[in-house]
Amino acid sequence: MSRGQQNEEDTNAVLFDARNEYYIGNFMGSINFVLPEQGTAGAELLSYMYLSYLAIDSGRIIASDIKEGSSTPLQALRLVHEAFEQPSRCEEVLEKLTDKVAGDEDETNLWHIATAIVYCYDGQFENALKILHGSTNLESMALSVQCLLRLHRVDLAKQLVAKMQEISDDATLTQLAQAWVALAQGTEQMQDAFHIYQEFCEKFKPTPALLNGQAVVHLGLERYEEADAALRESLIKKHNDYDTLINLMVLSHLTGKPSENITRYLEQLRQFYPKSDFITDLDKKSTEFDRLCLQYDLGAEEKLLAV
Repeated sequence: MSRGQQNEEDTNAVLFDARNEYYIGNFMGSINFVLPEQGTAGAELLSYMYLSYLAIDSGRIIASDIKEGSSTPLQALRLVHEAFEQPSRCEEVLEKLTDKVAGDEDETNLWHIATAIVYCYDGQFENALKILHGSTNLESMALSVQCLLRLHRVDLAKQLVAKMQEISDDATLTQLAQAWVALAQGTEQMQDAFHIYQEFCEKFKPTPALLNGQAVVHLGLERYEEADAALRESLIKKHNDYDTLINLMVLSHLTGKPSENITRYLEQLRQFYPKSDFITDLDKKSTEFDRLCLQYDLGAEEKLLAV
């Protein structure tokens, strides 16, 4: 075997590992696979490191490493960071991304993925699906599955997963997409999702993403002790994990724990994720509830005055 062939095989092995660690939510693991190769790595390998930095809220590293206006396709991920850092600029960032997608070939698929990510971040799931439509790239298809589930189109998500299975049934993303759809379908299919998450925990290592997947199955099947164990293990791995805190709130409610428990998790969410969808939606509903209460209170007061 020539040295060139050996280097190519080593690079492919690192890419495989970095990609899988990113998919299962072991973001530091993905970063650590890429870092030793950073000086010579291509855009595809580097993308998993930078996507992982985005996932752990360390996007400033991307802004530091990738200079504005550079020709690398990694520029797409710098724009994602800009959207995350300044949500008010989402429209401006999306204009740049969509212009790039429309005007140039996207050999790495990074521009399409980045554009869809920002659309999803802005709640524009239909537009994200338009960007990803027709792709046979598993990452694009998996992201489309997530969009369809957010739009409550489980039927279309199932069809897309079937296409992913035709391309590569054993691929990590295909298996994860199957689990997402199984969870969305409810109790009868939930155990199938559990087996997928369990297999990945044994094959790789448990991550908050995999443990929360298991916990959701346990919650759906009323296995509350098992759900608690999975969520506690997830907290050990990341003490402020977004999904874990939300699922602990759900578990506390279902098991009749004191309201102080729920309040504690909610305060942690407010501290670490003040602009998250969950907090934003909760505050919106609370404001509307208070408004309706005031409206009915005023109505009752007027009736009393009339008497």
